[in-house]
Amino acid sequence: MKLFYKLIPAIAVALCLNGCTGETEPDCPYTGSGEVTFVIGTDSGLDIGVNSRSSDSQSGKITDLRYVIANEHGEILNPHYQKLEPDFSRLTIEGLKYGEYTIAFLATTGDDKADTGQPASLHDIWLQNGSDTSPVDSPYLYKKVNFTITKEQKPISQQILLEHCVGKIDLRISVSSEYQWRFIRNVRITFDNNGDIPTAISADGQYSGAGRIQAYDITGNQEFFSFPSETPLSGFVEITSDRSDGETFSYRYRFADCKIEAGRISHIDIDYRHPESDEGMMYVREPDFCKFRTDTMFMADEPQSVFYDASKRSFHADAPLQLSISDDHRLRVRFFSPVAIRDVKIMCRFGKISSEFLELAHFDVIYPFMEGDFPIPAVERDAVFTTSSGRKIRIPAQPNLSADDVTLIAETDDPYMRKIAQIDSHWYIRFSPYGADNGHAYWRHMTPLLCRHGVALATNMAFMFSSEDFNTEMEKYDGLLLDNSRNPIDLNTLRSKIRNHSGLVLGRVSGVGGLGGGTTYGLADYCYTGVYFDATPPGSNPHNYPRQAMFHEYGHCLGYNHSSTMTYGDRWTVLCATVFVNMGQSGKLPVNSITEVTGLPM
Repeated sequence: MKLFYKLIPAIAVALCLNGCTGETEPDCPYTGSGEVTFVIGTDSGLDIGVNSRSSDSQSGKITDLRYVIANEHGEILNPHYQKLEPDFSRLTIEGLKYGEYTIAFLATTGDDKADTGQPASLHDIWLQNGSDTSPVDSPYLYKKVNFTITKEQKPISQQILLEHCVGKIDLRISVSSEYQWRFIRNVRITFDNNGDIPTAISADGQYSGAGRIQAYDITGNQEFFSFPSETPLSGFVEITSDRSDGETFSYRYRFADCKIEAGRISHIDIDYRHPESDEGMMYVREPDFCKFRTDTMFMADEPQSVFYDASKRSFHADAPLQLSISDDHRLRVRFFSPVAIRDVKIMCRFGKISSEFLELAHFDVIYPFMEGDFPIPAVERDAVFTTSSGRKIRIPAQPNLSADDVTLIAETDDPYMRKIAQIDSHWYIRFSPYGADNGHAYWRHMTPLLCRHGVALATNMAFMFSSEDFNTEMEKYDGLLLDNSRNPIDLNTLRSKIRNHSGLVLGRVSGVGGLGGGTTYGLADYCYTGVYFDATPPGSNPHNYPRQAMFHEYGHCLGYNHSSTMTYGDRWTVLCATVFVNMGQSGKLPVNSITEVTGLPM
């Protein structure tokens, strides 16, 4: 805030004007010992604080406060001792002689954008607009108080309630569905010449100047603050929007009878129009994600209560992209992958209405580990959809839409999803602390980063076992893979056992490389991170300890013990590790490099 008077530190500071050195100077009427304390508050009855359409209204807490003190002639003074509390709740001034004084306060509860002058008297400008075509856009409060220092110089204590010296204009845009917000790119407001708005306020609280707001950008909060107007104003709001294909257009909406009053909110209502207002399909372009409820799973601060909750953090290896309808009737998307996919079409069949699938949504990109809820236009209004056969049909509003009402499928030609489509097992993957809270010798808690590595590991392993590369190489081990009784394992039986395995519950161990059996699958940190092809130097033996542990524990999950060749030795684990490294090195796995996981934001 560039206000005239510099903020006084909380530590007491003695400040004097030139030529005033103390009480020995009889011509300095403000160098006495008079003490006055102001207890500062705001008018709680007013509610024009800073709002955001993505967060709750901020409180009326003062974020910055300035003040000036003047003698009976209106000249700005500088007393010897001034102490302003850090929370702006109390101001103490000492060093005032007998006489009449005025103190003026200027504060804000938001971010200031205004330019200021440097008044020498109360009549001078203190705060003014940045220009004649933009408002003083911050919630400013002002108060001027007269007080007297008596000859006895008894201490004075006075309560001060700051009042708004600006009004707020709130633009209320009515959209046919929440999804329509995605189209809006820019919002600007212009007032006509039928009334001027003050551009400044002086230290004694008088408004002055005449300006007109022109093309003022209010895209963010769709509101702004301004000095009050004397008469109702008219003008227009220009909204620049996109179509689904990215084409941009603008439309002007007229308004009238908007009077700006200090301490009050004036509303401008706009009935937003868009040429695609009847369309039911959501087109989520890459620049639009900030306008939706999107998040990223397994961030560093994700609590254990979330990533151990199978209802929130579990997936099938052959279906990492999860689509569902949330309890508040939105399209919920969760993607268990460290690799982004592009050009994804979501098809929907409304079971009670149509036997055909309809185009519900199209995503330019679905980001790694993305979790998001997206508004469905048809929940709020009738909507027109295109069916898979190209027909146009109108679906009535579905205000109570639930998962039971629809079938959702994803269509994409993305390379990552083409690989996923080759997985022939339906492993169910989730996470568990096991005995980490019970003093177990080996089990420890997972971390969000290890969960990400676990997603990559399980996906890669399921893909590798389904691949032609693995099945061809495994033929070379026919008769060499022995079960718990040291009998040769039929390879087709083994393939079926892998394909029909129910899945893995991933955990973390310490002190051993891994623990496994059935669905239990625990690895040490260095095993989760050490299995990628580039986790070891080029040309080194693929059968390193992390890869050995990875496939050793999965051998246990398939029901084999240490008497078999499916855990220790130079057969099963060597076969798996060699194919795994070769496929990663040639880019054949869904997640090939460790950097595809470690390079993501945490």
